[in-house]
Amino acid sequence: MIRKATKNDFKVLIGLQEFIESLELDILKECSLSKLQDILKFVFSSEYDRFSYKNCRVYEIEGEIKGFSFTYHYDEINKMKEFWFNEVVSKFDLKKDSIIFDYDEVLEEEYYLDTLYVFAKYRGEGIGNRLLTEFVNSGQPRLSLNVAQSNIRARKLYESFGFNKDCEIFIGHENYDHLIRKN
Repeated sequence: MIRKATKNDFKVLIGLQEFIESLELDILKECSLSKLQDILKFVFSSEYDRFSYKNCRVYEIEGEIKGFSFTYHYDEINKMKEFWFNEVVSKFDLKKDSIIFDYDEVLEEEYYLDTLYVFAKYRGEGIGNRLLTEFVNSGQPRLSLNVAQSNIRARKLYESFGFNKDCEIFIGHENYDHLIRKN
């Protein structure tokens, strides 16, 4: 079943950290893995960060979280930036310009799929499809997501759900295609 995350769904943080590590993001050069875990726990428990439990949906079977997604609307970006730069950066003594991901990934008027993650041992069970279906059925008029240009498999999945390339965006250390779907 897919449900809203709670503050206690800390297994999400394991997957989120794995995802961040796989992308070799710059924040990993600035802080230890234990500090990153503390940051992720803090932002997940918050009300305002892009990785807040409030923006998270989990796919769970018999008490086991097998995957999750984070979504939010463009209109929330300023609130998220303020929280990050005013709360997180100072609390964790980060450089003033430190970020996990850039905030320019979502464009005006879009409802954005920030992260979709399925734990490795559950991949191939259709969990990603179910989480993506829920996103598509959110009732939002303009949906968006980014896919690494090298990730052909994911692109095919997104295109099968009606997403089309709108523009290109550079995230982390890689070029991404920004895909949109109008409902």
